[in-house]
Amino acid sequence: MHRIPLHMVSEPCPEASEYITMSGVMCPRNLIECELFLKVLRKTTDAVFCDFSEVAQSCLNIAKKCMHMKSPSVLKMTLQSLNEIICRAPSASATCVDAILARSVLYMKSNQHAIACNDLLYYESLDPALKTTEGTIVSQILHCVCLFMIREYKSSKEKLSAVKRLIEEVSLVDQTEISRFLTLIKQYEERINQARTNVEFCKEVQYENLAPFKGFKLTRKIPFASQACDYFEKPIENSGGVFASCEMPKGEIVLVENPVHFQFSAPFLNCDLCGVHQEQLYTCDDCRYRTYCSRLCMESDAEIHQYECYGYRIGLIPMLEASMLFRLFYEALEYILPAIVDYAMDGGVISDPHEAWTFILEHAQEEEKNYNLVGELLATAPDYNLLTREKYKEIVATAFRLSVFIYNDTHIADKYFYLLALVKTDLINVMAAILLRLCGHVLLNSHRNELYYTKPGDTVDMNEINAEFEKCGALPMPTERISANVFSYYGVNAISDFVDCYNNVHDSLTEAEHEYLEKLPQGSPMFRFADRLHSICIQKYEIETVEDLVGAETLPKHQIDDILQIFNTSKRCQLLTNITKYFHQFVNQYFNKIENTVQLKSTLFVTLKAFKQNGETNNMKAVCLPSGKVIGVTAKKVHKGEELVLCPDFARHRDHNLILDLARREDFDFTPNLVSGNLNPEKRISPEFGRHNKAFILAINENISAWKESRLDVNLQLNLSILYGTYNSFLALHCGEKDETRFLGVLKFSMFLAMNGFLQHSSDNILHFVELTEMDDIYFKNIEIYRQTFGVIRCIMEQFIDIMVDCPEVGPDYPNMVFVSSSFVLKRLQFHTEALIDNEEASSLYMEYCTYHHKWKKVLHSYLMMSPDLKNFLIK
Repeated sequence: MHRIPLHMVSEPCPEASEYITMSGVMCPRNLIECELFLKVLRKTTDAVFCDFSEVAQSCLNIAKKCMHMKSPSVLKMTLQSLNEIICRAPSASATCVDAILARSVLYMKSNQHAIACNDLLYYESLDPALKTTEGTIVSQILHCVCLFMIREYKSSKEKLSAVKRLIEEVSLVDQTEISRFLTLIKQYEERINQARTNVEFCKEVQYENLAPFKGFKLTRKIPFASQACDYFEKPIENSGGVFASCEMPKGEIVLVENPVHFQFSAPFLNCDLCGVHQEQLYTCDDCRYRTYCSRLCMESDAEIHQYECYGYRIGLIPMLEASMLFRLFYEALEYILPAIVDYAMDGGVISDPHEAWTFILEHAQEEEKNYNLVGELLATAPDYNLLTREKYKEIVATAFRLSVFIYNDTHIADKYFYLLALVKTDLINVMAAILLRLCGHVLLNSHRNELYYTKPGDTVDMNEINAEFEKCGALPMPTERISANVFSYYGVNAISDFVDCYNNVHDSLTEAEHEYLEKLPQGSPMFRFADRLHSICIQKYEIETVEDLVGAETLPKHQIDDILQIFNTSKRCQLLTNITKYFHQFVNQYFNKIENTVQLKSTLFVTLKAFKQNGETNNMKAVCLPSGKVIGVTAKKVHKGEELVLCPDFARHRDHNLILDLARREDFDFTPNLVSGNLNPEKRISPEFGRHNKAFILAINENISAWKESRLDVNLQLNLSILYGTYNSFLALHCGEKDETRFLGVLKFSMFLAMNGFLQHSSDNILHFVELTEMDDIYFKNIEIYRQTFGVIRCIMEQFIDIMVDCPEVGPDYPNMVFVSSSFVLKRLQFHTEALIDNEEASSLYMEYCTYHHKWKKVLHSYLMMSPDLKNFLIK
């Protein structure tokens, strides 16, 4: 739905206020079309859930039969089927209840008693009317055994007494169904009663309360920071700066902040309230989408979730990835309502929508002693210019459609805006303006990272964290480069840095502004899934299985956009009908059955925005703890009056809408019309490689050759490492493993490594190169590949020979391997020379490097055979 454009008379302007922007969007066509979309979503959702309800029982019957099989693959599919029934089948059905009990039995069979215990506790909390007498007895028996197996002996005894009373009170007509469970409890009865002689295992979890250096300073501008931090407005810029009011040693905590809100990129994997990842999860009884780890979390979230529940059920909030946005909007209304009530009590009446918007902003901008997150976000206008044009238009559409949904399908407007004398369209406009501002903050202030799964009760050792920052001091000595990996040495993030570098090089090429947006795809699995559905539904594929969905070919993004632009309302509604149908049918299967799904967590940390992330002094580092908190720690000693600036490590994980988070083939693609026709590609690039890809290689080679490769300039070396890494990532995505162009890229990078002292990293590349050529018996037509290979080997060997006397602790193992590799390459070149007898260049190259090979052999042999006493004498 996020891809279907709104009708706009003129392009929305990022510099305009949110109210003016949304006023330009509000028109009868957009309003009617959006309400039609919502009707389509409702109708299709009801049909999908009705269909699933009809087949759920047969799926459960099959799963129960498969539970008795011993095949691991069958049991895995059985568990997936039970998960789908538990998450998606109607919660008020016996099928869903029976599936929970069946899943607990499956976990017990695999000796996962603690996990089974969770299911049994949840089963006990369900409506008794949905459970059979046999099911109740079986659950009590299994729960009793589970408690014993996890060494909760007292609870196990109490449960045993309850089970025996229940069996005596209930007259079972047919005991054959549960006879094996009755036998099970008899087997354990004696062991449970004798358990008093055993020592019960009990572990008290210790939680460490983190506090910043010199305690908290809860102010409007820098909440959760240290008392040693002061916030000052800068006279020239609008943004402020955080400065140290005293000396701060290295490794001290500057801030400790709990995440404001978070959302996951893939559903049914984590609890949406506490973030816990575990084997079994449960969904809301009504929407069957929002996921919880326990009944307690579900009940704790019920007060707020009731307003968004229907949006999850029809798929609107997941499609828009608006869970954080909706929660912030709800908090904003709680913040605004008291001010509206006070104004009305004083006799004030707001009947103009622009006046209502101004009133909300003025209320938020008032200085308050106590920090309020929503007040800060509403009072500060985001810098929408940091977003791409496409992303800005997308959040405008999201704000409008979400506000129409809120007005039509929730009771929020009646509860929070009943004192405003506004008509329907005006109130939608005001809500959309609020949503747009909050959405801008969510994009600009949220950070994404691969999810770190934790178990409840995990603790964090602050000594380990401080030890990590001890390593942030001076760079290693040049001699330490010998065995170092260049990317680890310079702290390069091999995903975001490479893609950022690619974007910078791409920007330097001649291209139209609208084409720039092609290289910014949505990063999360949910957005990619929704985008895929747009393409599939436009092409009217017949989708019956998950494999059909995954295997269907998709159209280019620009082509989809062109088609969507010319679709009329009826065609758009038909498209959305299909999208909704497939979305509900396959969303659970897509994320549970497709391997290698990336789970990302997007977290909103508002304090971090106060610490400028692009300053020159990167003296603070942010670390995400397993508990979900973020701490800011000084990366070096900070002097009084010095500005505290966040290191770029955390900044580069900003929301995927601004910075790409995954390097894939489509991230490194050009559209053909970006490249001017007068560019002359290098001769060695294969013709099928593509004119647009040649342009990128030419551009990146120009950047490489324009910089002096000096090991004395650390910043330059960092940039060159990223540039070479980007170059080779690009070639790896576009060229086969044995493509000559790709070999040349690896050799260029290896020469850079060898020249600057990263000898083992360079050697590893050469060894892999030789292994490939030997394994597949590759002979190169391009003599330049041999020349560059020998050039790298020569550089490695000469540098090793230069340092081996000064650094006796450096072992000769990898130079020996390079030496052997040299002999393999020489032998291959010899065959090449014999095949091309008239190739004088190949012959001279072979003779030249045979001489080098002989020289290196003598030097290495002498060094290895030399006695330690003689080595020490020569050093002295």
